[in-house]
Amino acid sequence: MPAAAQNATWNLNPTVAGPSGGTFDYNGAANWTPATIPAGTATFGATNGPSLSFSAANTSIGGWTFNAGAAAYTFGLVGQTLTFNGDGIVINGGSATLNVNANGALTSTVQFRSASTAGNATIINNNSPGAAVTTNTVEFLDASTAGNATISNNRNLNFRDSSTAGNARIVNTAITEFFNASTAGNATITENGFLVFHNTSTAGNATITNIGGTAMNFEDTSTAGNATIINNFGLAFANSSTAGAATITTNSGGTTFIQDSASGGTARFILNGTGALDISGLTSGGTTAGSIEGGGNIRLGANTLAVGGSNLSTNFSGIISGSGGLSKAGGGTLTLTGINTYTGSTAVNGGTLEVDGSIAASSNVTVNSGATLSGTGIVDPAATTIMNGGTLAPGNVSNPTGTLTVTSNLALQSGAIYLVQVTPALAASSNVSGTATLGGATVNAAFANGSYISKQYTILSAGSVSGTFGTLTNANLPTNFTDALSYDATHAYLNLTLNFTPPPSGPTAPNFGGGLNLNQQAVANTLVNFFNSTGGIPMVYGTLTPAGLTQASGELATGSQQTTFDAMNLFLGLLTDPFMNRACEAGSAPRTPGYPEENDASGCAAARNRGAFAMFTKAPPVPFVPRWSVWAAGYGGSRSTDGNAVVGSNDTTSSVYGTAVGADYLFSPNTIAGFALAGGGTNFSVVNGGSGRSDLFQAGAYIRHTEGAAYISAALAYGWQDITTNRIVTVAGFDQLRAEFNANTYSGRVEGGYRFVAPWSGGIGITPYAAGQFTTFDLPGYAEQAVVGSPAFALAYDAKSVTDVRSELGLRTDKSFAMADGMLTLRTRFAWAHDYDPDRSIAAAFQALPGASFVVNGAAQASDLALTTAAVEMKWMNGWSAAATFEGEFSDVTSSYAGKGVVRYTW
Repeated sequence: MPAAAQNATWNLNPTVAGPSGGTFDYNGAANWTPATIPAGTATFGATNGPSLSFSAANTSIGGWTFNAGAAAYTFGLVGQTLTFNGDGIVINGGSATLNVNANGALTSTVQFRSASTAGNATIINNNSPGAAVTTNTVEFLDASTAGNATISNNRNLNFRDSSTAGNARIVNTAITEFFNASTAGNATITENGFLVFHNTSTAGNATITNIGGTAMNFEDTSTAGNATIINNFGLAFANSSTAGAATITTNSGGTTFIQDSASGGTARFILNGTGALDISGLTSGGTTAGSIEGGGNIRLGANTLAVGGSNLSTNFSGIISGSGGLSKAGGGTLTLTGINTYTGSTAVNGGTLEVDGSIAASSNVTVNSGATLSGTGIVDPAATTIMNGGTLAPGNVSNPTGTLTVTSNLALQSGAIYLVQVTPALAASSNVSGTATLGGATVNAAFANGSYISKQYTILSAGSVSGTFGTLTNANLPTNFTDALSYDATHAYLNLTLNFTPPPSGPTAPNFGGGLNLNQQAVANTLVNFFNSTGGIPMVYGTLTPAGLTQASGELATGSQQTTFDAMNLFLGLLTDPFMNRACEAGSAPRTPGYPEENDASGCAAARNRGAFAMFTKAPPVPFVPRWSVWAAGYGGSRSTDGNAVVGSNDTTSSVYGTAVGADYLFSPNTIAGFALAGGGTNFSVVNGGSGRSDLFQAGAYIRHTEGAAYISAALAYGWQDITTNRIVTVAGFDQLRAEFNANTYSGRVEGGYRFVAPWSGGIGITPYAAGQFTTFDLPGYAEQAVVGSPAFALAYDAKSVTDVRSELGLRTDKSFAMADGMLTLRTRFAWAHDYDPDRSIAAAFQALPGASFVVNGAAQASDLALTTAAVEMKWMNGWSAAATFEGEFSDVTSSYAGKGVVRYTW
């Protein structure tokens, strides 16, 4: 037939009626344009006759094309055969429904051949009505495809040769079969009849739901491929078929059978509820499974199930039963949480078998090289053996420090590994009822991050322990700790030693250089003692670096001591300053002075002219003229002290400032006494250690007496401070620690000297003097509070009474000049001071670690200091006077500068 005659278009108004009522005859030539029955492409568009039936017994067509605007066509077969051998069904518009019917013993057949497609058609393959049995068949042959068709199969649906179900949606209530090398492709199949894969066919990537009916079978060498199968009834792999890499979910009421010499391949078997996997019908002795998971039951019979080929990690909570065995292969972890009753052997050949339930009925357990046995359940074979290269790792992810129970004997070979997870409070362990033969195996202790660490962990308990472990290795062992093993008759222990200066063979430690300084060692010692005595320590303390030990020491607390001594020293110096001498006041007769400080210019000038001979001439009587005077002074100073690398103290700085007012009374020409009150403040800081300040109140009394050229002076003073300290600790974040407390101070000074004017001195008065001074600082017990961050490093400080005694030997000089309205005097001092208690220390304790106390040393003062003073004073004849003084103290570790200014009025 010419090619043009092979194609035709269905008429808008067909006229030839079909064999079925209300239809038009597909095989009526008059219904087509041109008027011929197409054998090539039949085209369908708009029509008033969309219902078609067939009058010919056999119809062959290359394909049907439904154009845009086409109607919803239906095609009915009643005992005929329809064959597509070209493009098949192409729907660009409208729809096509193919009803495959029967009439009594007459059967209908639809075949797709020669790579044809069912396209988007709807195919309904009906069973015959009444009692007659027919074999209506829809077949896909050669390389044909079901395309995207919707197929309702109520009789026979076959895929043969290399055909495919494509992306079809198939509902099967009768028989669907795949033969030869056909595939289910990506189809979605709802199985409620009998679905069978024969020969080398495959389920491909199809999604198959077996909801009941008879069964679903894989036979011959067919495979489930990568299909997703939901089995609610019966699924069988027989002959030499395989489950391939499919995912097979068996729900309650369903069973998946693997029998004959079939294989589970690397399939993923998911069992839910009472769903079962049954391999008891195998004749090959065993099979594989990519993974098992869910609950349900696995029936081994006398066979062995090898799980793990897919390298998945899964959890199985059901029961494995039978006289067969279980082997774990591949990667991943198989977790068993059920009470399993199989009595065969258990072999762990790859990955991890985690027993959180029980395999107590298993005859023996062997863990081979590269594999791991772990868990918190019960293992109860006659013997559990960890071979060379195998690992026993009690515990699991959710309970890494759990206990694995072995209710018989445990044997580890020398090349085995015993892996224990260590957390702050616990370590994983094995509890062996019988004998644990350690065999020189390696212990690998893996330390988890945590806030606390213990001194000793039990890692194995047994009825008896035979031998010892060999090498001990560790992972993530905290800084400053070393680990070791110890044993008794029934236990093995992991012991930790805290040492802030570990030997080179220990774990990686901070750079300690030449070792710890004394302050660092004091903190380290108390932390080590705490760890040893209590059996544990918070990690934030145990992992301190040298810099961290320095921060933790709280050296700042020593800073208030030297600042207080300086404040009292300045106040006492103000009270006993030579400016306080008033031995020649206005109205008194000229005489030889202890100091040239007379208010009367002429009288004092006369005294100065005779000064060189004063020591050889008895002074004339002086009338007793009591006189009051009041004065006000401002004073301040600063000190810097170098730290000591050996002690571990840091450079400190401090400053003092204050204002004083006082009054004194001239009890006799040679004796003056008075009192003073002062207020001010202090500041102090330690490099990298924080800072502090205080509000200061001082009160004092003083007296001075002269006899000829000699004098003696004395003063007593009291100080009160409201002190605040702030320090920052950055060891574990940012912590600001503050302390607030009050402290009292008591001071006294006695000084005596003798003044002379040598002929060679040019009228300069020279006064050798000696002085003694003490200051007692009563520190209360107090504690820091965390203002920001954690209080972990907050310290409590012991109460302490610190007394500093100092002596001075020196020389004072003075030179006075008569002025028109008064007298100007210049003074200097050069002296040597000896400090009998230069150390600055305090006892501290960590508030969070009861009993963890230590002594921290601050920057010590020098024992010997050089003192210098330069002063100028002006006295007016109207009773007013003013003076300014600049002082310095110097040593190899300190430098201090101070100044004061005084204004006095005498009447």
